[in-house]
Amino acid sequence: MMITPADIRAALALPSMSAPARRLPKDVLAQHGAANSADRKLIGSAIERLDWWATLSPGTIGVAAGTDDERPVPAIQLLAMTARIEPTQRLLTLIHRAIPAPIILATALPGNAGTRLSLALLRRAERIADQMVVERLVIAPDVGDKEDPASAAFLASLALPGLPQTTLAAVYGALVERAEALAIARIVEAPFQLSPDAASAESRRAALARYGQAEAEWFAARAAARRETGLARQVALGIQVRMLKDRLQTIVGELADAPAARS
Repeated sequence: MMITPADIRAALALPSMSAPARRLPKDVLAQHGAANSADRKLIGSAIERLDWWATLSPGTIGVAAGTDDERPVPAIQLLAMTARIEPTQRLLTLIHRAIPAPIILATALPGNAGTRLSLALLRRAERIADQMVVERLVIAPDVGDKEDPASAAFLASLALPGLPQTTLAAVYGALVERAEALAIARIVEAPFQLSPDAASAESRRAALARYGQAEAEWFAARAAARRETGLARQVALGIQVRMLKDRLQTIVGELADAPAARS
């Protein structure tokens, strides 16, 4: 069976909440998140529906509000999206910045292809009142079949009682770490594991960022090599592709060797 956004909500093991779920109008989302007509068109065409499911706050889950790098985190919003097409990074960024609070966004992929979980670290825009800026978008690898060991371990790690109970910022940070841990598990083809301490988590996060940059450069170089018709340029691009591939493998080794504590 495929994992759905409802499975993500169940895995969070939230306490019972009295507020009913409600559908969020796309025009309101476009008003607060879209920067131009292309963004508004993307919201209209890519989203089947967007639902607000729950607010995680001191009053609903009993965890104090806190700060994330000196930014207040008074609440965390749980949203679910049904996507008509493959959700792009741009679309996810628009949704996360449209709501002035950290979001747990569970997206049902088209064709019953599983679920994509995204989170984002936000800050307020310096020049535009009430506007948010996404400093870092964290997209977990798609979770699909419930029989997949990494997906199952990832889901099992999301339960609220097992997350830090100090502040909401700590809760959100722990969810980000779990998304990153799933990404690493997919890259190194190893079991899902969490970092044993904050220093190790930060080290793995830095290596994961280097991997993402090197992978993007590798994809771009491969595409350029395929388009190139000149022999000399083809050779040069081929060397670049091999160097980037070697860099990727080096980073994979770093991720595989990083200290981890089994979830």
